[in-house]
Amino acid sequence: MTAAIDKRPVERPFGPFERMLAMRYLGAKREHGGLAFISVVSVIGIMLGVWALILTMSIMNGFRLELISKIVGFEPHVFVDTRGAPQSAIDTLIEDLRAEPGVVNVEPMHEGFGLASAYGRSDGIQIRGVRPEDLRKNELIARSIEAGQRALANPDEPWPKTPVGQGTLDRFGDNGALSTDIVMGDAFAYSLGVGVGDKVKITQPNGPSTPAGRSPRSITYTVSAIYHVGNERYDRGVVFLPIEASKNLFGYDDGYPIVGVRLADPNTADDFVARLQKDKPYRFTSWIQRNATYVTALVVERNVMRLILFIVVVITALNIITGVLMLVKNKARDIAILRTIGATRGGVVRIFMMTGTVLGMVGVGTGVLLGVLCAIYIAPIQHFLEWVFNVELFPADIYQLDSLPAKLEWGEVAWVGGAAFLVTLVMSIIPSLWAARLNPVEALRFE
Repeated sequence: MTAAIDKRPVERPFGPFERMLAMRYLGAKREHGGLAFISVVSVIGIMLGVWALILTMSIMNGFRLELISKIVGFEPHVFVDTRGAPQSAIDTLIEDLRAEPGVVNVEPMHEGFGLASAYGRSDGIQIRGVRPEDLRKNELIARSIEAGQRALANPDEPWPKTPVGQGTLDRFGDNGALSTDIVMGDAFAYSLGVGVGDKVKITQPNGPSTPAGRSPRSITYTVSAIYHVGNERYDRGVVFLPIEASKNLFGYDDGYPIVGVRLADPNTADDFVARLQKDKPYRFTSWIQRNATYVTALVVERNVMRLILFIVVVITALNIITGVLMLVKNKARDIAILRTIGATRGGVVRIFMMTGTVLGMVGVGTGVLLGVLCAIYIAPIQHFLEWVFNVELFPADIYQLDSLPAKLEWGEVAWVGGAAFLVTLVMSIIPSLWAARLNPVEALRFE
């Protein structure tokens, strides 16, 4: 005997029948028991939450990149402490470091602290002795000074919005140990009231020994260039001398106390240090270790902001529960009829889960699209809003940037979209389970 064919309208999970009902409920008008206005609000809320999360994280990535680029552009990426080593050993170390893969430049350095005085003003300063050719290779400093030279050479062109340097590095350090050239940041030059060509006296306390103790040593230098890198820590806190002149000022005779290494990829500095620390009898320190406070603060700030904005997305997604619950209440009669003609509890769950999930997908997808577009075109959007409202939203003289920096990380975008979608999926399951528990007899009792 041939078995009877089951002609119930229930098909395989997520089949055409269940998808048809879910889409039909989504498209039904409010007066016919369709989605309430709160569902539209929940979609808009999810969209704005995802958009804000992606855009905010991209802007924070941009600021982080700007800050880190100033650090890795200004300083060497690895510092080697060579104090006490003879010159021959340091020369051998320099050659070995240059042969390492990923090394761009090796820079002997000398660091110390002193008191700078000019026009009756005095201020403490970090003095960094470098080879003249290494300072010229420092693109962050050299570009700033060259930009100032171009601006002065072309008076008819508009002056750059962001500050630029002054002077030149062409003759820096030409006289070796007897050189009187000094290069400083614009913030420090402003605090002393000096410009290119002015005299600055540098005093360091550990001078030659006398019967009364050590006497300070003072040398007067001429400002040959002023740089601007956009980081107050460097623009106000560091001046450069030719390395032989710096050693002469501090009475340092043989060798170099520090050897700096610049890498093609600054992010590999810790790995570089870990590898060489095992083979070399020197202390290696990466720029990440020297700036651990900055790096840690940026990571903490980024994670906290991500958590706060994600909580906003979760709170907004809670509206999906309310919207689907109201839909279930409006469709109680339909659910009862479906159950009486053979629909399973699982089928009811899947129908309303798809309804809520579609709402979440629309909100998440639109939010991701808006966030990505705003992050990519942040500068034109900012300038358009400034033109419309006739106000400078991001003053260049304060932030030292022409526009809001934004760096889009596609892995982060995928994380935001995926996490937001999972949240909306969970929020859709909760009211769907409640719909599946609806008793058909109770729902049809008064129909």
